[in-house]
Amino acid sequence: MQHISFAENAWENSGFVYAYTRRFPQTPVFTQAADHVENQADPDGPGGYENISLLTERKYCAGTTVSATMEFEGLGAPIIMLSETMERDENGALRFDDYFEVVLYKNGINVWRLEPKDGKVVWHKLVGVEFPLAENERHSLSVQINEKTLVIDADGHRITLWSEELPAEFHVGIDACEGINRFYDLTIAEK
Repeated sequence: MQHISFAENAWENSGFVYAYTRRFPQTPVFTQAADHVENQADPDGPGGYENISLLTERKYCAGTTVSATMEFEGLGAPIIMLSETMERDENGALRFDDYFEVVLYKNGINVWRLEPKDGKVVWHKLVGVEFPLAENERHSLSVQINEKTLVIDADGHRITLWSEELPAEFHVGIDACEGINRFYDLTIAEK
């Protein structure tokens, strides 16, 4: 099991890399706070905020559980994600375009499947479960990745999603999207 605290001086990107969806050209990095990392407002970023992903360098396989403690402001959408591949773009930034997002937001959980098609990244909503989540409060999100299912738990709300498209191996990590997001820790446990 690997547990990472995102507190100041508690992590050093060990085993993680900044990687970015091909949907947006920007390549920001997290801002370090005393007990967490967070993204910032950015008038040139998607929706006016930085979109930042931090993924594992190595790949994991079925039986892996990824858990994080997070919070958001307003329309913020902190994400646990898994990506089948990453590769360097012409500027040297790691990019991905074939991935799953498990999104926590003020109205519950959404799960999205994003994939390349005709030179663009297209997305499909796989499931949405609505329940209220307060902003500026810590929440827990856990995703167990099995061969063809994701078992998701958000603050005790548990769902299971079947998908034939789950990759056999994948990078895992976090993503900050659509508002201010704070991440306090991340745990990766293998079967």
